[in-house]
Amino acid sequence: MKYTYTLLIVLSLCCSGCNDFLNEAPDNRIEVNTLDKASELLVAAYPNVDYLFTDWFTEEAEYIETNNQTPLMTESFMWEELGSYDDTNSPSGYWYAAYKSIAQANSALEALENIEDEDDVYRNAIKGEAFLCRAYSHFMIATLFCNNYDSTTAIKDMGIPYVAESEKQLIKEYDRGTLANTYEKIEADLLAGLKLVSDDYYSGSKKYHFTKQAAYAFASRFYLYKKDYNKSIEYADKVFGGSAINKAYIKDLIAYSEQSGVTEKMQFYINNGDASNILIVEKLVSIGLRHNYGYRTAIKSWNALFEATIFSGNDFRYRYMSYYGDGSRNVIKAAKFDEEFYKESLTATTGYPFYVQAVFRGEDLLFNRIESYIQLGDLDKALNDLNEFSQYRYSTPVTLTISDVQTYYTTVDEEGVTVVPSEKEALLQLCLSEKRKEYIHEGMRWFDIKRYNIEVTHITFDHKKLVLEKNDLRKVLQIPIDATEAGLTKNPR
Repeated sequence: MKYTYTLLIVLSLCCSGCNDFLNEAPDNRIEVNTLDKASELLVAAYPNVDYLFTDWFTEEAEYIETNNQTPLMTESFMWEELGSYDDTNSPSGYWYAAYKSIAQANSALEALENIEDEDDVYRNAIKGEAFLCRAYSHFMIATLFCNNYDSTTAIKDMGIPYVAESEKQLIKEYDRGTLANTYEKIEADLLAGLKLVSDDYYSGSKKYHFTKQAAYAFASRFYLYKKDYNKSIEYADKVFGGSAINKAYIKDLIAYSEQSGVTEKMQFYINNGDASNILIVEKLVSIGLRHNYGYRTAIKSWNALFEATIFSGNDFRYRYMSYYGDGSRNVIKAAKFDEEFYKESLTATTGYPFYVQAVFRGEDLLFNRIESYIQLGDLDKALNDLNEFSQYRYSTPVTLTISDVQTYYTTVDEEGVTVVPSEKEALLQLCLSEKRKEYIHEGMRWFDIKRYNIEVTHITFDHKKLVLEKNDLRKVLQIPIDATEAGLTKNPR
């Protein structure tokens, strides 16, 4: 499983697109000889490329006749091997951006070893953030490009190269290793970061860096995906401050609805003063947010998704969040992210489009906990959380029983036989359904499709039916072409 990886691939190519204009890292020629300079390196240690491309793999995307299509979007929609490259809206773009972020974290860690400063508390805080950044980027790469973690198969499944030091030679060999080994290293960095990270050295909202709360949120998701459900609950509760839902971390959609227009709603949604936005990352974007490009959610599908509910009253997400790109397109979009433009200078006519996204939200913690309760068999606790959450998302909340949920998800098969799901299956369906609605158009649905082997059907422009089967190998994204040409083993197909 060894391959040769060059600096050109790891660093130069990943920087070949837009410059990291959002970051204020020091010039690489400046010696990083103070703690402040080491800290500044970490501004660029968060992947500044979006993963909205995952929406094109899901049931949220469909062919929109009036939209402009790009080869990348079409290949993604049809789950084909991606021959097109986009440095902001593609798996390869995310791969390179994440490894670039890892390189920044490693540079900061190595710089700290040579800086003579007696402020060990500050030094440890920087080190903690660097460990967390390195763990997060590796985790995201593994989540996209590796199998789901399963303790019974992870010792055989392929992992990803875990880069824990800066490259100091032109050609260096890496071992892709196993997924078990990858997760062990992620967890080691995560725990080291949790121990050291501090909130005391950030100014402003503190939302653009790993704080203690952001680290707990990351840990909750990591352990959910690792299927260590007790720990996922433990870290969710650390943010909530106990087993009760802390309303401050659930986005207020009534206040959202009171904003004066679509742009104001988008700005409210991502406001860095909102406790529900736990970790915010600035990201480059091109067509990822633009309704007039590619495969999007049609109006009829949007309506069907939100009208199908066991809860009563108006769904605030359905009522307040949708808007039409323009009157001529059969497409609808959630008012969540506001695309902005960064000019290269005050008088420049060129620059880069970007947006900001909360990569960890308070709602993450709730859904992590609900899912973990279900998997552990604590069904009453899961249902209590779902019932309470409905109070923040529906105009007429109801208190459901497990029997209510089972009845709602009862189906009749092709032979006319009534199929009643188990209590666990019914609650899991409800959890994933509410999570899908909550995170629509945020690039999150794909991870649940992959983790729970959910089948997806797409209809092409010429009315052909394409199916991504439950256990389809294509759910593990293919390693970028440049990396495989350098010798990295491809994922099986």
